[in-house]
Amino acid sequence: MKVTLVMPARNEAETIARVIAEVREYFDGAIIVVDNGSTDSTAQLAREAGALVAPEPRAGYGRACEAGIAAAATDTSVFLFMDADGSDRPGDIPALLLAIDEGADLALGERKGTGVEKGSIAPAARFGNRLSGLLIGAIWGHRIHDLSPLKAVRADALRKLDLQQKTYGWTVEMLAKAARDGLQIAEVEVGYRHRAGGQSKVSGNLGASVKAGYRILRTIAAVAASGFHRPSAPILVGGASGLGLLAVFSAWLWLQAPSSSGVRVATWLIAWPVLLLTVGVGIVMSAVSRRKQRAARAL
Repeated sequence: MKVTLVMPARNEAETIARVIAEVREYFDGAIIVVDNGSTDSTAQLAREAGALVAPEPRAGYGRACEAGIAAAATDTSVFLFMDADGSDRPGDIPALLLAIDEGADLALGERKGTGVEKGSIAPAARFGNRLSGLLIGAIWGHRIHDLSPLKAVRADALRKLDLQQKTYGWTVEMLAKAARDGLQIAEVEVGYRHRAGGQSKVSGNLGASVKAGYRILRTIAAVAASGFHRPSAPILVGGASGLGLLAVFSAWLWLQAPSSSGVRVATWLIAWPVLLLTVGVGIVMSAVSRRKQRAARAL
């Protein structure tokens, strides 16, 4: 396999050189750092560390990944993706590539176990991951347990997926379409650390968290609407109810000008379980309905 590692980076001057050096301990293929509109020395430090730098001035994770793919050698057979902030562990790369070598079309890091540092995954991100995996499993029958930034995918499979999302929804679109199209998805246990420096673009930022959650849910809905396997009415009703409640929560949050940032974040975290509950009710209702239909056909 000819493997290319794509690493989107926006203002990661504090971490980029260390991350590239650590990656080199486990990976000897091409490394492409996508400078996603940085205003610091990220690009210069990445070049000095030996990486190819591809510029993408337009903000957006999906755009950055696409720029990295476009800059890769045409004979690349597998793409690796990881973050540039030091949170992903390069030591997990060989396990992902082994899963690809053994036949998987997509190897997804599942952050769990002792290798995950306490508090490194924000509560809102955990809720979002579980919700997304629950929805993908309910609609296409393949349960996903994480939206990990560390993943590997065969180049030919990636091209067939024809990903359209340009920002936060890129990874979940990849997973939803892979499940929809019946690709072989392997989840590989990986670790996760607190970022080694810089500032998170999503975690801890209420506005960014709301946007990310909305785009992820909208992406799953769009893939479901465009595919052959459509979600049943109860799931749609449950999801719509949950989104309605989230909209009410969000409106209330922005009206609380005197409230501290901590209060607003805490209130937002309440909204995720509400959405999970409403969608879960829809999934249960859908499962009961399908079971009754199967029983009726058997008679």
